[in-house]
Amino acid sequence: MRIRRNLPADATVFLVSDLHLGDGSRSDSFQGKDDELIAFIDHVRQHNGHLIIAGDAIDFHQAWFFSRVLKAHARLFGELSNLADTHGVTYIWGNHDYDISLFKDLLRFDVCSSIQIGDNVIVRHGYEYDPFIGPNLEQADTVTRIHHLLERMLNTWIRLPLEQFYTLPTRLIFWVAHKLVLINQLIRRLGFESLYQRLYSQDLYWIHSQLGDPQGIFEGVREALADGPHDWIVTGHSHLPGLIEVEPGRWYANTGSWTFGSTQYAKWDGNALTVHDWRKNKTYGDRLYRPLMDRRWRHIDIISWWRENYMGWLRFRVGEDGRVPFIEVPESDAPEGPECR
Repeated sequence: MRIRRNLPADATVFLVSDLHLGDGSRSDSFQGKDDELIAFIDHVRQHNGHLIIAGDAIDFHQAWFFSRVLKAHARLFGELSNLADTHGVTYIWGNHDYDISLFKDLLRFDVCSSIQIGDNVIVRHGYEYDPFIGPNLEQADTVTRIHHLLERMLNTWIRLPLEQFYTLPTRLIFWVAHKLVLINQLIRRLGFESLYQRLYSQDLYWIHSQLGDPQGIFEGVREALADGPHDWIVTGHSHLPGLIEVEPGRWYANTGSWTFGSTQYAKWDGNALTVHDWRKNKTYGDRLYRPLMDRRWRHIDIISWWRENYMGWLRFRVGEDGRVPFIEVPESDAPEGPECR
């Protein structure tokens, strides 16, 4: 089902995504930032803005039941409902949103699959560009449930990138992934080329997420900007904030997330789009996306990454010395957001 909403180009719009509100326990990746998000909501209200939440607001896979989420974040949900009544909240469903009636009926959000601002800006969650989750929502849902169950049982994080979540289970998964790649090479030698190619594409999806293209969505966005009718595509999903000119006059913005230490959002003021972090008072430009633009990582697979990083005994260079091979780019001041037409 596809439902598109529209906002005028001269509207003041604030955009967030991937809040991943959970049950308030240690495995809730929102990390109890209710007061900061409520302060942000008040900021939206003070600027007479319209709030777009671009999907994955609630982490049902982590919390299991909405009642647990509501109990953990009751005051926050009250503020969101109040904002929906007074200024409007549009919710774009994401790949974690299997019960959108909660947003429509209980929280009184306007719910849709995408929203267009003016003629040239389209906002989606972003899973549509994900080469694995996009065409395999049910399979991805099962994988996500297993992932959250493991995190809860082991009381630790199993996430990418490895250097930020350098836990024993995550390191073990990389070790297993490498061994599965070796088995896949044997599968090819046995003549099962189609199976090999299918598994190899999943290997690339995994390692490219590690290298700096989480969820592998950037290439899909690049193609959509080159071939589609919009000058701007705005998504969440990958949790990687930034703003970059992909083609001349064609821009991609990612709203980031509110998981762990992040408090990221985007703002459209009628003329320009900018991406920020609420807590850090930081503006994001194109630094995180420059390595993806020149495709310097596209040739890298798990085998070549392993040779560069594995140090033996489940130790990896990216986690041991903080060095990030292949995607290292110099720091620079983030530019102001370009004017939008």
